[in-house]
Amino acid sequence: MEWIKLEKYKKKFKSLRSEIDSLQSYLSEVDRSRKGVSIISPYVISKQLAIPELDAFFLLSLAENENLLHKVYKVWTNDDEYLLGEYEIKELIPETITNDATGKEVDKDHFYIDIVFELA
Repeated sequence: MEWIKLEKYKKKFKSLRSEIDSLQSYLSEVDRSRKGVSIISPYVISKQLAIPELDAFFLLSLAENENLLHKVYKVWTNDDEYLLGEYEIKELIPETITNDATGKEVDKDHFYIDIVFELA
């Protein structure tokens, strides 16, 4: 991948320079060792880089801006037991989703949305 595309952000966000370096290294390692699609969450990046999760989300968004990653909204039942669907656009997530595993309808009060980034 072209992780070099993130270099310009080191000048723009000088206080995040070392975090961007670490992100580049991490993503490069994931890219080398992957088979298929790799899912990268802001939570994992925050733990890996020892930064707040919001900062991790910001850094991953920079990589998305450079078309290095692709954001996906994964919808899960509140108990984390079933993945109800994946959506590329948040506004396309319906108010009610059929749980294919149980056949029951799940309304938005009973599911949550996890934002992840994919490296394909």
